[in-house]
This record gives sequence, structure tokens and C-alpha cells, in this order.
Amino acid sequence: MSVEIANVVGSGDLHAELDLEALQEDLSTPYLEYDPSNYHGLYVRLQEGGPLITVYRSGKYIISGCSSYAELNETNEGFLAEITRLGIIEQGQETGFGVQNVVCTASLSEDVNLNALSIGLGLESTEYEPEQFPGLIYRPSDVGAVLLVFANGKIVITGARDLDIAEEAFDHLRSRVKESV
Repeated sequence: MSVEIANVVGSGDLHAELDLEALQEDLSTPYLEYDPSNYHGLYVRLQEGGPLITVYRSGKYIISGCSSYAELNETNEGFLAEITRLGIIEQGQETGFGVQNVVCTASLSEDVNLNALSIGLGLESTEYEPEQFPGLIYRPSDVGAVLLVFANGKIVITGARDLDIAEEAFDHLRSRVKESV
């Protein structure tokens, strides 16, 4: 099984102080939620069940829940079109939008003894406390990602900036698992 994208997260900055209550009133999408007593960000979805855009008073925003880079970019373009329509930014204004995190899944295709694996990978780069969390958390020092390893061989890779880094992290883990078996 290869590494598959589960969620792509990106962020940008509108470089403008926002009145979130007014923005909630002005946006043309019906999928909005703003309750400052619960959370200080405005939640926006451009379509029902679509990716979540969280907008902050500072003008910073985060888009999460995208299953691909294309969906992330389409969502960002749609959001910026709405913000431009409202006159908050000008057409083509730079927001510094970029990918912050790619969450991926993969599988070792076999069950894993997590106690043995934590020792094999090195206690300094692993956390395994089954009473707290059912997976082993592996933070290899030479790979820019964190891997969550479960006893059924399923893997969640997070913290990677792109798919190549996630694949590199999984390949690293797979080679280390073979060494420690």
C-alpha cells in the first residue's frame, strides 16, 4: 500500500483586521458559524460538507479538510474571490498562502508488536504509553514528520510539508521495522 493523502492544511494572511460578525453577515455562503463565546474564529464552508476555512480577526486564515492539493487551492481561490468581492482585499493581493501540513495514511500490511518496535526504533525518538494512546508515536530526528504506528500496522503520518516528505518518512519507518524484526 502506498502513502495516501487524508488531509491537506494550508494558511494565509489577508493583512487586514476583520470584524468577524460583519463578515459573517456579508459572506454569501450559508455555511457559517461564529460563536465568540465558544471559539474566537469564524468557521466558513463554501459548500456543504466542504473544507473548513477558519478566519481570525487578525486576518489570518486556515483551510483544513482538503483531500488533495487541488482541492486546497480551489478552496483558497474561492475564499479569496469572496473576500475580494467584499472589498477586503484587492484582486491578486498576495496572502502568503501555502501548505502547512499534509496528513497521510499508509499500512505496513502486518500486525506490529509496538513494545518491541519502541525499543527497536529507540526510546529517545518514540513514545508508547498504551494506557494513554493506543499507538506508538515515532519522531525520527532525520525526517520532517511524525508517524503514529498502530498494532494493526496502520500508520498516520503528520507534520509533513508535502507528500514527498510523508513518503520518505514512511519508507524510513518501513526499513526500520524490517531491521527490528
